[in-house]
Amino acid sequence: MQEKVVETRPLPRVEVGRESEDMCLLARFFSGFANSTRLSILLLLARQGETKVGDLVRELRAPQPRVSDHLRCLAWCGYVEVRREGRNAFYSIADKRVLEMLRLGEAMLRDNFGHVESCEVLEKGC
Repeated sequence: MQEKVVETRPLPRVEVGRESEDMCLLARFFSGFANSTRLSILLLLARQGETKVGDLVRELRAPQPRVSDHLRCLAWCGYVEVRREGRNAFYSIADKRVLEMLRLGEAMLRDNFGHVESCEVLEKGC
């Protein structure tokens, strides 16, 4: 009986290179997590569960149109989902893998905090 081989290399079918469509799409995927407002929204939803837009605006202390733009982006990409009730919109995490990405990011940052904080190549601030 032949043993099933599991591919252990990440993204074996993605073409590597700056001009690769696959790579550009993957970079756009990670950009969903790379904005401080979008990341804050994801963390709030992960902590609080389903949340009304007005509550997110208040907690983020950001203009409602900006929060709504980021929520639209996150919903379009499949990171969050919206439930409408009358005039209110309630958002929640759409896929448990988003929570896994947040946990993985937290663990990696915790293990590499000093390096990330002092990196002179990555953009500083938000």
